[in-house]
Amino acid sequence: METTGLWLERIEAGIADDDLSKALDEALARHEITARAAQAARNINALLRGQRQREDLLRALHDTATDLTGIRDVEAVLLAIVKRTRVLAGSDMSYISLNDYDQNETYIRKSDGVATEDYRTIRMPIGTGVLGKAAAGLAPYQTTDYLTDDGLSRLPHIDAIVAKEGVRAILGVPLQIYGRVIGALLIADRRPRTYPPELVDLVDTVAKHAAVAIDNARRFADAASALQRLGNENRTRLEEMGVLQSLIDLDERFIEVVVQGNGLEGFAALSRQILGTDVLILDAANGVLEEEHGTSLQQGGVPFSATLMGDDGRRALASGVVQALASGRPYAFTVAQSELVLITAKAGSTHLATLVARGPFTDSQRTIAERLAVFLTVLRLFDQAMHDSAQRVQFEVLDDLISDRDVPLELIQQRAARFGVPAAGGMTVAVFDSGGADYARVEKIIREGLGPVKALIARRGSRTYLLASGSRNITQSVMTRLKESNVPATAGHASTANGLAGIKKAHRQAELALSSLLVLGRKGELLDGNHLGNLGLLLNALHSNEDQEDFYSQIEPLIKHDTLHNTELTRTAWTFLETNHSIARTAEGLFIHRNTVKQRLERIALLMGGDWLDSTRQLDIHLCLRIWHLQTAGSAGR
Repeated sequence: METTGLWLERIEAGIADDDLSKALDEALARHEITARAAQAARNINALLRGQRQREDLLRALHDTATDLTGIRDVEAVLLAIVKRTRVLAGSDMSYISLNDYDQNETYIRKSDGVATEDYRTIRMPIGTGVLGKAAAGLAPYQTTDYLTDDGLSRLPHIDAIVAKEGVRAILGVPLQIYGRVIGALLIADRRPRTYPPELVDLVDTVAKHAAVAIDNARRFADAASALQRLGNENRTRLEEMGVLQSLIDLDERFIEVVVQGNGLEGFAALSRQILGTDVLILDAANGVLEEEHGTSLQQGGVPFSATLMGDDGRRALASGVVQALASGRPYAFTVAQSELVLITAKAGSTHLATLVARGPFTDSQRTIAERLAVFLTVLRLFDQAMHDSAQRVQFEVLDDLISDRDVPLELIQQRAARFGVPAAGGMTVAVFDSGGADYARVEKIIREGLGPVKALIARRGSRTYLLASGSRNITQSVMTRLKESNVPATAGHASTANGLAGIKKAHRQAELALSSLLVLGRKGELLDGNHLGNLGLLLNALHSNEDQEDFYSQIEPLIKHDTLHNTELTRTAWTFLETNHSIARTAEGLFIHRNTVKQRLERIALLMGGDWLDSTRQLDIHLCLRIWHLQTAGSAGR
């Protein structure tokens, strides 16, 4: 026990992986600890290191947002941005460019870590090289090795400058404010390097803060210049100064909401206060994330979330969101004689959230709304980072249970017990496709549907996984709660009586059930994987077989004839057998004349042989045709 305490103290103090590994090997040699305890120590140290890294990242982003908010000088803001970005990314250099649309060029305005004057003063056409592509504003862009990247449009004199500086890898993200691209933020290294998605997201988040800070500094500088130029003699200019200062104050208040972690509730409350109207925040699937009511309910009105839940409201909302995403500006539309305004938040091409407010808007409200979109984007990115961090442990437990890795069941049982999942007894696995709804919201609704039942809930790819003790009835309760919350969920579930040991098989059955519903176009339903029967066997064979030509050997002549002559003999044969040899029902199902059916059957007999309807061959052919139909129907649906 004393030895265990000493190891825990060393891990808590923050020991390096190499030092820990060396010390553990020495302890193993002295037989002071077991191999299992040594591995547990390594796992705990790795988990704590990852948690510290995530906390350091969030703290750095918090400090960056706070620092940039308080700077009023443009030059100081630019220098702070490049220095902080270089430190956060761990790169050799960082620089920021601004766009000159009169010359259709972008030019490096401020840099940190750049050695040569030629590189510090680069000007190049927008759309050329990594710098030009990022400044075009379409999406982040990176290259592992600039001078060998054949996919880039380059200029010889720029290549010479880059070679002289020794730059190899470059990553650039656009700087956007109010839907307008003002430049780009870049990092670069003097060695080949592939920038991982988390680093791209980090630089992109800093760029969003940077764009707001640059705009604030510019506005403050412009206002101060105007005040100095005109003095106290021009009252109108003083009023303009007040407007500019109020916008700066507004930015500071919203940044405070983001960095202090008040979340969507605080953001919605402040938005209603600033806009003076009711607001509603939706996820990418148009599900309600947060609603803040204003004077309408105090006066006996109806919350406009109820207005949007009707069929007409949903159609208008879906169309409006598409328009708002395309334009990047606030979009007004009318539902039930009420004008509503949509403001979308997105990062790159990813739709993160939509703010809906009662209209109509004045010009000043539209200006405020455009700024709200920037801060809502930052807030959602922060929320996702925090939630992903909290989800990681549950995902790791789930991944150990359903993967083919050789992980000791005893270890998984200990980790699963932290979430109230017992090692033995009846267990249920469910897999949900929630149609793009916000994952944190989906998880919250699932737990509401579970009631007091403890469960492990994790995201894997685009799907949500549920592991809970109890019967399959709990999944039906969850689906009912999801439908009541207007989440477009489709789910497959399966149960096992073998506790955690049977989870892998139940997971396969649940996945197959969900895939079956999606292939057959039955979205919004729940299917039990334990009772798939022949449909499950067919779909399992279809999904797992690598050489699908083996399934089609019996009907290969029909498939080849249809491919070469653009006919529908395969579909005709399938319909004929499905309708129990009825020529009339086959003609009705294919929308053709009965004589045409007879002609096709004659051609089928010539290709397949006259015995194709004999009992033994017919069974094999019918099975092949059903597999073929399921696959073609699934391909069309996808």
